[in-house]
Amino acid sequence: MADAICRAPGMGPPRDDETWQDWLLRRARAYRAALLARRDGARVVAHARSLSHETVALFERELAAMVERGFTPALALHTIAALTSYVNGFVLREQAAAAPESLDGAPAAPRSVDEAPAVLAAAVREGGGTIGGEAFEHGLRVFIAGTSAVLPQERDGPAAASAAR
Repeated sequence: MADAICRAPGMGPPRDDETWQDWLLRRARAYRAALLARRDGARVVAHARSLSHETVALFERELAAMVERGFTPALALHTIAALTSYVNGFVLREQAAAAPESLDGAPAAPRSVDEAPAVLAAAVREGGGTIGGEAFEHGLRVFIAGTSAVLPQERDGPAAASAAR
């Protein structure tokens, strides 16, 4: 089941005319949609022990495409793994929030903006939130910006990383 969910969004390398940034955005959005399309989809994938040879081969093609675009093999692996973990974690929270009752017995968060502390209330009034499409897209923008910042340092080795500090 986890294997089918992972492949559902169309794994594979970027299109010829697609930047790595646009590809990662497309990949993350499609993966999120695939997880949300299945009840407890993020939980199923998070608990999977292994993936098929076909899925691993697709993953290999993705890594190779990132290396062709300037990533080291390790940075390509870390980038896709971190993005996958971000999407899984985000969807776990979304799916948990949609559940009818809390499983952990933790005290409930404020039920309205009026019950929230001042800065939190202001953030919510400005359109902030911790789940949903807007929050997900913010996280993706931050992820891509951070990856863009570290890519030259990682690619050029320890000397470049030291010089950048």
